Amino acid sequence: MTQRAFWQSGLMLVALATFAMAFKGIFARLVYQYGVSVDVLLIWRFVLAVPLFWVGALWLNRHRPKARLSARQWLLCGVSGLLFFFSTWCDFNAIHELGASLSRMLLYLFPALVMLLDAARARRLPSPLHALVFAGAWTGIALLLLPGWQAGRVTTHGVLYGLGAAACYASFLTLSQGLMKPLGSVRFNQVSNSFTLVFMGVGLLPGIPASELLLSAPALGWMVVLVVLSTVLPFFLLFEGFHRANASEAAVVAMFGPVVTVTAALVLFPDEHLGPVQWLGMAVVMLSIGSLPWLKRRDRG
Repeated sequence: MTQRAFWQSGLMLVALATFAMAFKGIFARLVYQYGVSVDVLLIWRFVLAVPLFWVGALWLNRHRPKARLSARQWLLCGVSGLLFFFSTWCDFNAIHELGASLSRMLLYLFPALVMLLDAARARRLPSPLHALVFAGAWTGIALLLLPGWQAGRVTTHGVLYGLGAAACYASFLTLSQGLMKPLGSVRFNQVSNSFTLVFMGVGLLPGIPASELLLSAPALGWMVVLVVLSTVLPFFLLFEGFHRANASEAAVVAMFGPVVTVTAALVLFPDEHLGPVQWLGMAVVMLSIGSLPWLKRRDRG
C-alpha cells in the first residue's frame, strides 16, 4: 500500500485514534495522583464529554435526516448505556488498582469474549481455531498475573474489575451492532453516552461529597486532556477511519493500542514494570487477539 493509499484508506485515522485512546489509562493515572477518586473522575469525564459528543454529532449529521428512534431502540440504547457505564466504572477501577498496563491487557480480552457471545447468539460452538484463540488469550492473561508484575502486587479486586470491564464492553459491542446500522454510529453513541451520563448521575453522584467534586487546576487540566484526546476525538477519528478502511485491516491497526499503553506506562510510572514471564504473556495475548481478523477472512473464504 502506497503512502497516499494509506491515508486515503482511513488506516492513518484508525492509527491516530488507537494511539490517542491508548493513553486513557495514562491520563487517568495522572488525574488520580491529585487525590481524585474513580467516581469523581467518571462524573467529570462524562459531564465534559457528552456535550462534545452532541456538538460533534449535530455537525456530522447536519446534512442528514434525523433518525427517529422507536420505543424498542430507546430501550436498547438505554441498556447499552448501562453496559457502558458498568464497563467504564470497572475499567477505571482496574486502572486504579492495577495500573495502566495490566488493566489494558485485561480489557483487551473483549474481542475473544465478543467471539463467544456471537457463537452463543448463533447457538453454535466456536470453531476449533476460534477456541484456540480464546485459550491462547486466557493463557497469556494467566502469565501476566504470575508474580513479577509490579513486584507481584496484583489484587483480586483489580483483576475482577478488569475482567468485568472486558465482559461488559464485549456485551456493549454485541448489543450495539444491531443499533448502529439503522441509527448510524454517531447518532447511536450520542444517545447511548447520554444514557451513560444519566446512570453516572443516578448511581455515583449521590455518594460523592460536594467538596470532592472540586478539582485542582492540574487535575482539571489532565481531565480535559483525557476527555478531548482520549475520549471524544478518537471516537470521531475512528468513525471516519472505519468508514474509509477495510474492517480487517483496521482491526489489525487497532491491535497495537495496548502496546502503546504498556510502553508509555513503563516509561512514565516507576511502579509499573514487566518481568520476562509477563512479557511472554503480553505477546501471547497480542498474537491470539491479532489472529482474529485473519480467522474472519478465513471464515468468509
